[in-house]
Amino acid sequence: IKNTTDSTSTMIKNIIFDLGNVIIDLDIQRTEIAFQALLGKKYQQTLQGLQLQDIFEQYETGKVSEDTFISTLQQSTSYDVSAEAIKTAWNAMLLGIPPQRFGMLLRLKQQYSVFLLSNTNQTHLDWVYQYLIKTYNVTDFETRYFHKAYYSHLVQLRKPNVDIYEYVLQDANILASESVFIDDVAANIEGANLAGIHTIHHKVGAEIVTVMDAYLS
Repeated sequence: IKNTTDSTSTMIKNIIFDLGNVIIDLDIQRTEIAFQALLGKKYQQTLQGLQLQDIFEQYETGKVSEDTFISTLQQSTSYDVSAEAIKTAWNAMLLGIPPQRFGMLLRLKQQYSVFLLSNTNQTHLDWVYQYLIKTYNVTDFETRYFHKAYYSHLVQLRKPNVDIYEYVLQDANILASESVFIDDVAANIEGANLAGIHTIHHKVGAEIVTVMDAYLS
């Protein structure tokens, strides 16, 4: 899990977390299953068409709006699929945040500068906000638990491209050599390494609270 030497953690002043499968649990297959149920036999063909249009990356980098994203998905199938059904299917991968992770973030924030860096989109973020209000009565997620949050669709850059890491370093006014980035995707770890940031490749299913305790001890 730990990509850097034991001495590194003593130099760390800044911790940058990925959101999906690090802070919030995901099951991406749930979204695939939900779309298969919506599109039936045309699922594979529709998906290939959408990937050719690059709609997912465009949505994730804020180049198209939620309305455009949904209407593009609707137009890609001959079935009559509602916007609400598409949103529900798209959000099916989002599971939730175990309570101990909030405590971890608050503890870390007392000693370190803590940031969030996520490839995400408006539909997913809206779900997260609703979930946080409904489950934990949290309305100030970014400011309570982080010094700043960076979302791909708002900064219009995405991991694993090195420019998003450089953007965070510059915007937050932090040094790569004093920062550690945690992500579950190997390519995203490589991108952060290219920017000179220390990294932890988080294993999906491992508890991030335990991982951070071990890293920083």
